Amino acid sequence: MKRRDGLVAVLGVLAATGMTELRAQAPAPLVGELKPLGQDRFQIGRIVVDKRAGAFTVPGRVHVVGKPLEYLATSPAGMKAYETLLELDTTGSEFNLACILIGLERDPKQVPWQQMRQAAHLAGRSIAISIAWTEAGKRRQVPAAEALLNPDAGVKPESVEWVYMGSPASDGLGRFAADDAGTLIGFVHDANSIIESRAGIGIGAYGSVRGHAMLPAAGSAVELVVEATTATP
Repeated sequence: MKRRDGLVAVLGVLAATGMTELRAQAPAPLVGELKPLGQDRFQIGRIVVDKRAGAFTVPGRVHVVGKPLEYLATSPAGMKAYETLLELDTTGSEFNLACILIGLERDPKQVPWQQMRQAAHLAGRSIAISIAWTEAGKRRQVPAAEALLNPDAGVKPESVEWVYMGSPASDGLGRFAADDAGTLIGFVHDANSIIESRAGIGIGAYGSVRGHAMLPAAGSAVELVVEATTATP
């Protein structure tokens, strides 16, 4: 894929020249400092990538609970922040680069981005996503769908599957759409998102998804964990 090849090439330049920052063309924001941590581990801004494990983590906080949701995670001040469960300390470019580094790329059978809203199911590489936080001095980690879905949402958490999309609305824009919109992970088939649920959740039933009561209060620190799975539908 052109975007994947380009980003990997940039990483090679950074490694060869010792540069510590990658500056995207305006108006896209910076991709933060790239730090090698050893043993195939890297830090991009505040994201920590473990290539060997095929996973990365990014810190953030609970943003909205008990109100209508359409997104699992956005960047700070994202245009859909008012209906997102988590606010993550990263940009779209950083988050997408982390996805690429753990081996994710767009599925060639992906529908055109203009048709995503109408698609019942999206093609893409399956991803495991979980949310972790500290509770009573101990780390608690649960699947993201379990934390997202309130009991009356009408969807079983185990039925939710996340897939890599790569913000396809970027095609032809000359900039990365997820940086403009701040959308990282959604579940209403938004073409700006980098990751989406394979089947839409709550589409046509706005307000049915509001977050689970197990989550700590809004503003509480959490960590999002993204893992590339081996299964490919």
